[in-house]
Amino acid sequence: MIHILATAAFSVAAVVTSSPLPSVSDVLAAMVKQTAGLEAYDVPVTIHAHVKKVISIPFTLSGERYFASPDKEALKLKSVPAIAKAFSNLYASLGTPVTWPQTYNLQVVNPDHATAQPIYELLGTYKHPSSVDHILLDVDAGTYDPLEVRWFYRSGATIVMNVQEESVGPFRLPAVENVDVNFPGYSGHATVTYGTYDINGTLPASLFTDS
Repeated sequence: MIHILATAAFSVAAVVTSSPLPSVSDVLAAMVKQTAGLEAYDVPVTIHAHVKKVISIPFTLSGERYFASPDKEALKLKSVPAIAKAFSNLYASLGTPVTWPQTYNLQVVNPDHATAQPIYELLGTYKHPSSVDHILLDVDAGTYDPLEVRWFYRSGATIVMNVQEESVGPFRLPAVENVDVNFPGYSGHATVTYGTYDINGTLPASLFTDS
């Protein structure tokens, strides 16, 4: 049985790593096609989360996520405990495949872990000083959906976001995201569930300010 399991694990790893690596531009171009023609959206979100310091504290948030091409992102929450600001900042800094080359030095690397389906893994380091040492983005090699993003901070902190996308009209957009944070002094988990998207409506610029 151990031999069978080891053989199976090797086979999965081989599927992930045996194909020649594509270029960064090829991967990003395929991802951009997923949302070609998408100018804007707004979508209601519900966040079920817990944060653990000494004890685990659960909470639920609701709000709206906004996007305007090419890279304006905002998460507006109806109730704002202190931890909610961190979620808002995370989404505001995500960017898109169109803008990532301006933010990161990118390369396609062999995945550092085995997965059930073939993936491409992008390694990004910030072009400007940052508290983040690097990020890793897993992309489905067939659909070019983003599957997982991992942020590695210089302090040793990490954020891991797993993404499940679905078809919304002609586009591929998030349906559910699971976020795990691990910082010195606290950790937490959140499940972000997306509602019905309103596509290509007019969004005021004020949505994307800090106020």
